Amino acid sequence: MNIKTELIKSYIAEVVCSNISDFEIDESKVADTTAVKVLGEIQQVLKDNKLDDFEMIEEIVLIFEKYNLNAGSCHEFG
Repeated sequence: MNIKTELIKSYIAEVVCSNISDFEIDESKVADTTAVKVLGEIQQVLKDNKLDDFEMIEEIVLIFEKYNLNAGSCHEFG
């Protein structure tokens, strides 16, 4: 973790949020769309009979990372 980067991210988020007043986002629409994409991609991985269990988990973790979702720490082996 780079402290300067984290501080800059927080600052940018704060500035953006404080300067947007008439901007509305339908968070359900965005989340539902992304969730359906993620589930569809995971479903394709599970249908792939060429992969063993470890490879399937690796592919699913990569999908999580692609959408900036936390896959948890149990995947980290190092």
